Amino acid sequence: MPRGSFVPLPLEAWDLPEERHRRVGEALATWNERLLAEGVWAYLVRHRKKPDPVVPHMVERFVLWLAQKGRRWPALEAGDIRAYLLEIKERGFPGGPKGPLAPATVERARGALGYLWPFLEWAGHPMPPHVEYPPRRFALLSGRVPLPEEAWERLWRKAEEFNPAHWRPLLRVLLVLLGEVGLSLREASDLWRDDLKGERLVVRGRSLREVPLSPLAQATLRDWLPLRDYLAGHQPIPYPHLLLNPAPTRSRGKPLPYPILVQLLQELAQLAGYREEGKARNSLSKRLRWRAIRRYLQAGYPRDKVAYWTGMRSLGAGLGLEDAG
Repeated sequence: MPRGSFVPLPLEAWDLPEERHRRVGEALATWNERLLAEGVWAYLVRHRKKPDPVVPHMVERFVLWLAQKGRRWPALEAGDIRAYLLEIKERGFPGGPKGPLAPATVERARGALGYLWPFLEWAGHPMPPHVEYPPRRFALLSGRVPLPEEAWERLWRKAEEFNPAHWRPLLRVLLVLLGEVGLSLREASDLWRDDLKGERLVVRGRSLREVPLSPLAQATLRDWLPLRDYLAGHQPIPYPHLLLNPAPTRSRGKPLPYPILVQLLQELAQLAGYREEGKARNSLSKRLRWRAIRRYLQAGYPRDKVAYWTGMRSLGAGLGLEDAG
Protein backbone atom coordinates (compact mmCIF):
# COMPACT_ATOMS: atom_id res chain seq x y z
CA MET A 1 0.00 0.00 0.00
CA PRO A 2 1.58 3.37 -0.95
CA ARG A 3 2.74 5.55 1.90
CA GLY A 4 0.17 8.09 2.99
CA SER A 5 -2.74 6.14 1.48
CA PHE A 6 -4.58 5.62 4.79
CA VAL A 7 -7.67 7.79 5.15
CA PRO A 8 -10.26 7.99 7.94
CA LEU A 9 -12.89 5.34 7.42
CA PRO A 10 -16.64 6.12 7.73
CA LEU A 11 -17.87 6.78 11.22
CA GLU A 12 -19.89 3.58 11.35
CA ALA A 13 -16.73 1.52 10.76
CA TRP A 14 -14.59 2.66 13.69
CA ASP A 15 -16.60 4.96 15.93
CA LEU A 16 -18.97 2.29 17.18
CA PRO A 17 -17.24 0.47 20.07
CA GLU A 18 -18.89 -2.90 19.41
CA GLU A 19 -18.03 -2.87 15.70
CA ARG A 20 -14.50 -1.70 16.45
CA HIS A 21 -14.07 -4.50 18.99
CA ARG A 22 -15.33 -7.09 16.52
CA ARG A 23 -13.15 -5.97 13.61
CA VAL A 24 -9.94 -5.78 15.61
CA GLY A 25 -10.65 -9.09 17.33
CA GLU A 26 -11.02 -10.83 13.97
CA ALA A 27 -7.91 -9.12 12.62
CA LEU A 28 -5.85 -10.23 15.64
CA ALA A 29 -7.11 -13.80 15.34
CA THR A 30 -5.98 -14.02 11.69
CA TRP A 31 -3.09 -11.50 11.79
CA ASN A 32 -4.81 -9.40 9.14
CA GLU A 33 -2.04 -6.82 8.92
CA ARG A 34 -3.90 -4.50 6.52
CA LEU A 35 -7.02 -4.25 8.67
CA LEU A 36 -4.94 -3.68 11.81
CA ALA A 37 -2.97 -0.96 10.02
CA GLU A 38 -6.23 0.70 8.96
CA GLY A 39 -7.45 0.47 12.55
CA VAL A 40 -4.30 2.13 13.84
CA TRP A 41 -4.76 4.91 11.31
CA ALA A 42 -8.37 5.33 12.38
CA TYR A 43 -7.18 5.67 15.96
CA LEU A 44 -4.48 8.19 15.03
CA VAL A 45 -6.70 10.53 13.03
CA ARG A 46 -9.16 10.60 15.93
CA HIS A 47 -6.59 11.15 18.68
CA ARG A 48 -3.63 13.02 17.15
CA LYS A 49 -3.54 16.48 15.60
CA LYS A 50 -0.80 15.46 13.15
CA PRO A 51 -0.91 11.67 12.74
CA ASP A 52 2.20 10.11 11.24
CA PRO A 53 1.27 8.21 8.05
CA VAL A 54 4.30 5.94 8.50
CA VAL A 55 2.89 4.37 11.68
CA PRO A 56 0.34 2.06 9.97
CA HIS A 57 3.01 0.73 7.61
CA MET A 58 5.31 -0.04 10.54
CA VAL A 59 2.45 -1.85 12.27
CA GLU A 60 1.77 -3.87 9.10
CA ARG A 61 5.35 -5.09 9.03
CA PHE A 62 5.36 -6.07 12.69
CA VAL A 63 2.07 -7.97 12.35
CA LEU A 64 3.47 -9.77 9.30
CA TRP A 65 6.51 -10.75 11.39
CA LEU A 66 4.25 -12.11 14.15
CA ALA A 67 2.42 -14.23 11.58
CA GLN A 68 5.70 -15.52 10.16
CA LYS A 69 6.87 -16.49 13.65
CA GLY A 70 3.68 -18.46 14.28
CA ARG A 71 2.43 -16.31 17.17
CA ARG A 72 -1.21 -16.52 18.27
CA TRP A 73 -3.04 -13.63 19.92
CA PRO A 74 -2.81 -12.97 22.82
CA ALA A 75 -0.03 -15.51 23.44
CA LEU A 76 2.80 -13.18 22.50
CA GLU A 77 6.24 -13.46 24.06
CA ALA A 78 7.48 -10.74 26.39
CA GLY A 79 10.43 -9.83 24.17
CA ASP A 80 8.69 -10.00 20.79
CA ILE A 81 9.07 -6.31 19.97
CA ARG A 82 12.72 -6.32 20.99
CA ALA A 83 13.36 -9.47 18.91
CA TYR A 84 11.59 -7.91 15.94
CA LEU A 85 13.64 -4.73 16.12
CA LEU A 86 16.91 -6.62 16.39
CA GLU A 87 15.97 -8.80 13.43
CA ILE A 88 15.03 -5.92 11.14
CA LYS A 89 18.18 -4.11 12.24
CA GLU A 90 20.24 -6.88 10.64
CA ARG A 91 17.94 -8.24 7.91
CA GLY A 92 15.49 -5.51 6.93
CA PHE A 93 11.69 -5.41 7.12
CA PRO A 94 9.63 -8.56 6.46
CA GLY A 95 8.66 -8.65 2.82
CA GLY A 96 11.05 -5.80 2.00
CA PRO A 97 14.60 -5.55 0.63
CA LYS A 98 17.13 -7.63 2.52
CA GLY A 99 19.97 -6.00 4.42
CA PRO A 100 20.63 -4.02 7.60
CA LEU A 101 18.62 -0.92 8.39
CA ALA A 102 19.94 2.43 9.60
CA PRO A 103 19.60 2.99 13.37
CA ALA A 104 17.24 5.92 12.73
CA THR A 105 14.91 3.65 10.74
CA VAL A 106 14.87 1.02 13.47
CA GLU A 107 14.19 3.73 16.05
CA ARG A 108 11.29 5.03 13.97
CA ALA A 109 9.86 1.52 13.81
CA ARG A 110 10.18 1.24 17.59
CA GLY A 111 8.41 4.56 18.08
CA ALA A 112 5.59 3.59 15.72
CA LEU A 113 4.92 0.34 17.58
CA GLY A 114 4.35 2.35 20.74
CA TYR A 115 0.93 3.29 19.33
CA LEU A 116 -0.19 -0.33 19.54
CA TRP A 117 -0.91 -0.01 23.27
CA PRO A 118 -3.43 2.87 23.09
CA PHE A 119 -4.91 1.58 19.84
CA LEU A 120 -5.60 -1.89 21.23
CA GLU A 121 -7.00 -0.38 24.43
CA TRP A 122 -9.31 1.79 22.29
CA ALA A 123 -10.44 -1.32 20.41
CA GLY A 124 -11.15 -3.28 23.58
CA HIS A 125 -8.29 -5.77 23.09
CA PRO A 126 -5.55 -4.52 25.41
CA MET A 127 -1.97 -5.60 24.84
CA PRO A 128 -1.03 -8.53 27.09
CA PRO A 129 0.61 -7.01 30.18
CA HIS A 130 3.76 -9.12 29.94
CA VAL A 131 4.74 -7.74 26.51
CA GLU A 132 7.66 -5.33 26.88
CA TYR A 133 8.12 -2.08 24.99
CA PRO A 134 11.86 -1.32 24.60
CA PRO A 135 12.94 2.15 25.74
CA ARG A 136 14.20 4.75 23.32
CA ARG A 137 17.67 3.96 22.00
CA PHE A 138 17.92 0.74 23.96
CA ALA A 139 21.36 -0.83 24.21
CA LEU A 140 21.48 -3.27 21.32
CA LEU A 141 20.21 -0.69 18.83
CA SER A 142 22.30 2.26 19.89
CA GLY A 143 25.60 0.54 20.56
CA ARG A 144 25.24 0.77 24.36
CA VAL A 145 26.66 -2.72 24.72
CA PRO A 146 29.43 -3.04 27.31
CA LEU A 147 32.43 -5.16 26.44
CA PRO A 148 31.98 -8.61 28.04
CA GLU A 149 34.36 -9.32 30.90
CA GLU A 150 35.88 -12.33 29.17
CA ALA A 151 36.75 -10.10 26.19
CA TRP A 152 38.26 -7.52 28.57
CA GLU A 153 40.43 -10.17 30.24
CA ARG A 154 41.59 -11.46 26.86
CA LEU A 155 42.51 -7.95 25.71
CA TRP A 156 44.41 -7.37 28.93
CA ARG A 157 46.39 -10.60 28.48
CA LYS A 158 47.13 -9.91 24.84
CA ALA A 159 48.39 -6.42 25.67
CA GLU A 160 51.22 -8.22 27.51
CA GLU A 161 52.06 -10.14 24.32
CA PHE A 162 51.77 -7.27 21.85
CA ASN A 163 54.65 -6.72 19.43
CA PRO A 164 56.64 -4.52 19.20
CA ALA A 165 56.96 -4.74 22.99
CA HIS A 166 57.48 -1.00 23.51
CA TRP A 167 53.72 -0.49 22.92
CA ARG A 168 52.64 -2.78 25.77
CA PRO A 169 52.68 -0.24 28.66
CA LEU A 170 50.82 2.30 26.54
CA LEU A 171 48.15 -0.23 25.57
CA ARG A 172 47.52 -1.05 29.23
CA VAL A 173 47.05 2.66 29.92
CA LEU A 174 44.62 2.98 27.02
CA LEU A 175 42.60 0.00 28.24
CA VAL A 176 42.15 1.42 31.74
CA LEU A 177 41.41 4.97 30.56
CA LEU A 178 38.59 3.67 28.37
CA GLY A 179 37.47 0.49 30.09
CA GLU A 180 37.93 1.50 33.76
CA VAL A 181 37.68 5.29 33.80
CA GLY A 182 35.14 5.68 30.97
CA LEU A 183 36.89 8.20 28.72
CA SER A 184 36.47 8.44 25.00
CA LEU A 185 39.55 7.72 22.93
CA ARG A 186 39.76 11.38 21.94
CA GLU A 187 39.67 12.46 25.59
CA ALA A 188 42.43 9.99 26.43
CA SER A 189 44.65 11.35 23.64
CA ASP A 190 44.17 14.93 24.93
CA LEU A 191 45.17 14.25 28.55
CA TRP A 192 48.18 16.02 30.07
CA ARG A 193 50.43 14.58 32.72
CA ASP A 194 49.31 17.22 35.23
CA ASP A 195 45.69 16.06 34.77
CA LEU A 196 46.56 13.05 36.91
CA LYS A 197 45.87 13.97 40.55
CA GLY A 198 46.70 10.81 42.47
CA GLU A 199 43.41 8.97 42.92
CA ARG A 200 41.53 11.28 40.54
CA LEU A 201 41.82 12.43 36.96
CA VAL A 202 40.84 15.82 35.53
CA VAL A 203 39.31 15.54 32.06
CA ARG A 204 39.35 18.75 30.05
CA GLY A 205 37.81 19.70 26.72
CA ARG A 206 34.12 19.67 25.84
CA SER A 207 33.11 17.99 29.10
CA LEU A 208 35.31 19.25 31.95
CA ARG A 209 35.07 16.94 34.94
CA GLU A 210 37.01 15.17 37.68
CA VAL A 211 36.84 11.38 37.70
CA PRO A 212 37.83 8.89 40.42
CA LEU A 213 40.34 6.20 39.48
CA SER A 214 39.84 2.53 40.27
CA PRO A 215 42.71 0.68 41.97
CA LEU A 216 43.62 -0.94 38.64
CA ALA A 217 43.66 2.43 36.89
CA GLN A 218 45.77 3.97 39.66
CA ALA A 219 48.32 1.16 39.56
CA THR A 220 48.53 1.15 35.74
CA LEU A 221 49.00 4.92 35.50
CA ARG A 222 51.49 4.91 38.38
CA ASP A 223 53.60 2.33 36.51
CA TRP A 224 53.35 4.39 33.31
CA LEU A 225 54.56 7.71 34.69
CA PRO A 226 58.31 6.90 35.04
CA LEU A 227 58.38 5.62 31.45
CA ARG A 228 56.32 8.58 30.28
CA ASP A 229 58.76 11.03 31.92
CA TYR A 230 61.70 9.18 30.38
CA LEU A 231 60.09 9.47 26.94
CA ALA A 232 59.40 13.19 27.46
CA GLY A 233 63.16 13.74 27.85
CA HIS A 234 63.76 12.71 24.24
CA GLN A 235 62.38 16.01 22.95
CA PRO A 236 64.22 19.36 23.29
CA ILE A 237 61.11 20.85 24.89
CA PRO A 238 59.18 18.09 26.68
CA TYR A 239 55.53 17.76 25.73
CA PRO A 240 52.98 17.97 28.56
CA HIS A 241 50.76 15.14 27.27
CA LEU A 242 50.14 11.99 29.28
CA LEU A 243 50.39 9.63 26.32
CA LEU A 244 53.72 9.89 24.53
CA ASN A 245 55.14 7.86 21.69
CA PRO A 246 57.40 5.02 22.96
CA ALA A 247 58.62 3.90 19.52
CA PRO A 248 62.40 4.19 18.97
CA THR A 249 62.06 6.74 16.17
CA ARG A 250 62.36 10.50 15.81
CA SER A 251 58.82 10.75 17.15
CA ARG A 252 59.75 9.20 20.49
CA GLY A 253 58.40 11.42 23.26
CA LYS A 254 55.92 13.24 21.02
CA PRO A 255 52.15 13.11 21.60
CA LEU A 256 50.45 10.24 19.84
CA PRO A 257 48.05 11.32 17.08
CA TYR A 258 44.49 10.07 17.44
CA PRO A 259 44.65 7.86 14.30
CA ILE A 260 47.66 6.01 15.76
CA LEU A 261 45.69 5.24 18.93
CA VAL A 262 42.81 3.94 16.81
CA GLN A 263 45.21 1.73 14.88
CA LEU A 264 46.81 0.39 18.05
CA LEU A 265 43.43 -0.61 19.47
CA GLN A 266 42.48 -2.27 16.19
CA GLU A 267 45.72 -4.28 16.16
CA LEU A 268 45.21 -5.31 19.78
CA ALA A 269 41.64 -6.36 19.00
CA GLN A 270 42.87 -8.46 16.10
CA LEU A 271 45.50 -10.11 18.30
CA ALA A 272 42.84 -10.91 20.90
CA GLY A 273 40.45 -12.31 18.30
CA TYR A 274 37.91 -9.54 18.92
CA ARG A 275 35.96 -8.60 15.81
CA GLU A 276 34.34 -5.21 15.47
CA GLU A 277 31.14 -4.86 13.46
CA GLY A 278 32.60 -2.16 11.25
CA LYS A 279 30.44 0.66 12.59
CA ALA A 280 31.69 3.50 14.78
CA ARG A 281 28.93 2.98 17.32
CA ASN A 282 30.04 -0.66 17.80
CA SER A 283 33.78 0.07 17.93
CA LEU A 284 36.01 -1.44 20.59
CA SER A 285 36.64 1.98 22.13
CA LYS A 286 32.87 2.55 22.56
CA ARG A 287 32.31 -0.86 24.09
CA LEU A 288 35.24 -0.35 26.47
CA ARG A 289 33.70 2.93 27.60
CA TRP A 290 30.36 1.25 28.25
CA ARG A 291 32.17 -1.39 30.26
CA ALA A 292 33.35 1.36 32.59
CA ILE A 293 29.81 2.76 32.82
CA ARG A 294 28.46 -0.68 33.66
CA ARG A 295 31.04 -1.09 36.42
CA TYR A 296 30.13 2.27 37.96
CA LEU A 297 26.43 1.41 37.94
CA GLN A 298 27.01 -2.09 39.31
CA ALA A 299 29.03 -0.53 42.14
CA GLY A 300 25.91 1.40 43.12
CA TYR A 301 26.88 4.92 42.07
CA PRO A 302 23.92 7.19 41.17
CA ARG A 303 23.19 7.57 37.48
CA ASP A 304 23.67 11.34 37.54
CA LYS A 305 27.13 10.90 39.08
CA VAL A 306 28.10 8.29 36.49
CA ALA A 307 26.78 10.60 33.76
CA TYR A 308 29.05 13.36 35.11
CA TRP A 309 32.13 11.14 35.39
CA THR A 310 31.81 9.71 31.91
CA GLY A 311 30.41 12.73 30.09
CA MET A 312 27.37 10.65 29.05
CA ARG A 313 24.60 13.15 29.78
CA SER A 314 21.93 10.81 28.42
CA LEU A 315 22.48 8.56 31.44
CA GLY A 316 21.30 11.34 33.70
CA ALA A 317 18.30 11.85 31.44
CA GLY A 318 17.18 8.31 32.16
CA LEU A 319 18.17 6.53 28.93
CA GLY A 320 19.03 3.02 29.97
CA LEU A 321 22.10 0.86 29.78
CA GLU A 322 21.36 -2.79 29.32
CA ASP A 323 24.08 -5.26 30.10
CA ALA A 324 24.22 -7.38 27.01
CA GLY A 325 27.70 -8.59 27.80
